[in-house]
Amino acid sequence: MRLLHALALFLSAGLLFSMQPMVARMGLPVLGGSPSVWNTCMVFFQAAVLAGYALADLLARRVSHKAQVGLFGLLIVAGLSVQPLQLVSPGADPGSSPAAWLLGRLLVAVGLPALALATSSPLVQRWFHRGAGRDPYFLYAASNLGSLGALLAYPLWIEPALRLAEQAQGWRWGYGLWGALVLGLGIAGNRKISESTVAASDDVPVPVAPGFRTMAGWALLGAIPASLLQGCTLFLTTDIASIPMLWVIPLAVYLFTFVLAFDVRSRIPVQVASRVLPYLAVALLFALLTRATEPVGLLLVLHLGFLFAGALACHGRLFEQRPHATHLTRFYLAMAVGGVLGGAFNSFVAPRVFSAVTEYPIAISAACAFALTARKRNDGEAPDRLRTDVLTAVAIGAAVLVVGGFAGVLLRGQDRLRDGCVFGLAAVACWTLLHRPRRFGMALLSVFLSGGLMVMVWNRNQVSLRNFFGITRVTQDAEGRFRQLMHGNTFHGRQFLDPAQKLVPLTYYHRQGPVGDAFRARHTIPLSTNASGLEIGVIGLGVGSLSAYVQGGDLLTYFEIDPAVIRVASSPQWFTFLTDCRTRNRARIVVGDGRLRLSREPEGQFDLLVLDAFSSDSIPVHLLTQEAFELYRSRLKPGGWLLVHISNRYLDLEPVVAAAAGAIGVTCRSFEDDDPKAPGQEASHWLLLTRSEADLGPLTRSVLWKPAAVRPDVKPWTDERASLWSVWRW
Repeated sequence: MRLLHALALFLSAGLLFSMQPMVARMGLPVLGGSPSVWNTCMVFFQAAVLAGYALADLLARRVSHKAQVGLFGLLIVAGLSVQPLQLVSPGADPGSSPAAWLLGRLLVAVGLPALALATSSPLVQRWFHRGAGRDPYFLYAASNLGSLGALLAYPLWIEPALRLAEQAQGWRWGYGLWGALVLGLGIAGNRKISESTVAASDDVPVPVAPGFRTMAGWALLGAIPASLLQGCTLFLTTDIASIPMLWVIPLAVYLFTFVLAFDVRSRIPVQVASRVLPYLAVALLFALLTRATEPVGLLLVLHLGFLFAGALACHGRLFEQRPHATHLTRFYLAMAVGGVLGGAFNSFVAPRVFSAVTEYPIAISAACAFALTARKRNDGEAPDRLRTDVLTAVAIGAAVLVVGGFAGVLLRGQDRLRDGCVFGLAAVACWTLLHRPRRFGMALLSVFLSGGLMVMVWNRNQVSLRNFFGITRVTQDAEGRFRQLMHGNTFHGRQFLDPAQKLVPLTYYHRQGPVGDAFRARHTIPLSTNASGLEIGVIGLGVGSLSAYVQGGDLLTYFEIDPAVIRVASSPQWFTFLTDCRTRNRARIVVGDGRLRLSREPEGQFDLLVLDAFSSDSIPVHLLTQEAFELYRSRLKPGGWLLVHISNRYLDLEPVVAAAAGAIGVTCRSFEDDDPKAPGQEASHWLLLTRSEADLGPLTRSVLWKPAAVRPDVKPWTDERASLWSVWRW
């Protein structure tokens, strides 16, 4: 029976956490591939867990075991009735509130099965305790082991091997088998709980129920790791790629800490995590304040290492404070409340309150303040006081501002040296407080906030906008030559501040690179119709750099999903490419996901279509599938060109696009500009797709545009199957 109970919880957690990346993948095509899709899904499933734990607590305290089994059986059947799972229908439109729309769709499509799976964990543990009279907390480790297994299996096996429809069907069968097992355990448990067992248990004093303060402490220790998880996930999915493979890594680390913390034999890892946590925090403080982006491997280890140590320390404290199994459901309910509050703070509150990712430093500081055990005081030593802790933290923060002010004047133009001096000294100051957790956590937060303020002072001309699609920043270079747009840690456009050069395209769009070459060649090809100019479509606005290539009677249509990008590109005080072009009535902006909006345009409309959509450094996966390229081809006129921007630090996307081109029967050429010469220009990699070689016109014999590399091990991505392992830049 012990093995069957563990198997039931292993399966329920595995089903719940394989459903999470699966339904998030279903929602990506209509939500622009934003990393916030994953964070919003995560909050929904945290809320489902909370609702399930609350239902389990209610059933355990208010109804008999027989009634519990009957009511839970009805819930399992109700969850089966909404399957196979389908999150959105083709052509769905999220409107102006994508987060609210996604939550509504999740509630309708997967709410019932998610509630049933979440309810089973505390309820089945309660059944085991009543039937066997043993401590059931080890079953929670089995549950999280199932979650971990599902999360690792999804990117490694499920996603590459099965289409989404096949995944949903397989999940349906797994849900049915799990439901039969759980109901069987409930019925068997009803027979096992005899009158004598109940009578004997009545003679044992019932432990006092936990009070509000105790439950609030459990909730806090549950909220901190949940917030850390969201912050680490945002870092990975914004700066690498918005894909399940990278979504699940932080969540897998988070769940593994539960497995270790709730295993009585794993006390040593918890103690080690508590010891290394403050050292990792100081290193992470320095990396975040200096906005370090290299080396990528070291940064990944640092962020994931702190998530592991912080979550394990918090969950270890939770295990130490666990109540008697009689109040097991109340314990899990408090943990779930904390998880929802931590996730909701990051997903819904922070984007509206903070213009930067301030919630991440707050969670880092809180982990150090509340998860670490304070050192024992020596005899006669004054106790730690909150007032002293606050004053110490404020003093360190003020020192950062003072030192930063002098450094900004003395080291003007030497940004790396300035950052190293100021934030290195701040890290050393925090280091001196390692043995006083509360004071250390407050000092960390003070340095984070004052350091962020100092960065704003150093970059007075910087503007930061934040929404569902991420953080968009407008900055100037140190020499004051350019104004530039950044999303995540990647430039999305740049413009000269000198009015005489303001219409010179820069970064990946300069005239000596692939874009300039393509536009020059395209303008020399006679039009196939009586139109006065080219009809140009661009998926991805940036700062509107491509407007500089508009000539004569050309008409330009931008497709852009991010309102912040539209606001920045359309405001002359920041960038003027688009304003100058629109003054001549040559450009329009269509708001929404590029692929979704393009599908509503007439077939055969564009002479030139440019795919230039990025979220930080990553192209949304749904824009690179075979179905997407079939759509692009259908919107081109006879002889039309498709220009695709595939620059990426982490992925080699040329074989992916080449495979899709081969699948739909079009020609694909490649031009990699890896050595730009002039200031303000950036290296870039572009592909050009046409229906035939003859349609290349002047570029047919160009030595710059080479046939795209085709790899037999790389298959075309589709809307239901995409794998990054074969194109990862190891």
